[in-house]
Amino acid sequence: MKLSPRLNFLILGTAILLAMQWHTWWFYLNPPPDFSHGQVVLYATDWCPYCEKTRALLATKGIHYKEMNIETSEEARSQYQRLAANGVPVLLVAGEVVRGYHQQRMEALLDAWQREHKPAALTKEYD
Repeated sequence: MKLSPRLNFLILGTAILLAMQWHTWWFYLNPPPDFSHGQVVLYATDWCPYCEKTRALLATKGIHYKEMNIETSEEARSQYQRLAANGVPVLLVAGEVVRGYHQQRMEALLDAWQREHKPAALTKEYD
């Protein structure tokens, strides 16, 4: 049975799109490990302007978080790599990962987290 050219094009196009988005499927099938243990963790660097924006967002919301500097801490770098990150900031909120600075997504995730947890005083832990 010979397939029509349109169907061949559709199948090939779908295969290409799936191949281009393999990492999305990989994250769906193999969720990243939860290093946050139900808390908020920020993987960042000292020089990154988007990391600073993320810190400001967390401060505005009064959220207690642990900051992991991926340039100065081996443990932070190892966790960062296991989260399949390729840039900073990376925000880990109770097992949910936001790679890069996406303010709306971060706010939605943090608001949901705050509804489940009592807001703690604004403090920051360093590793």
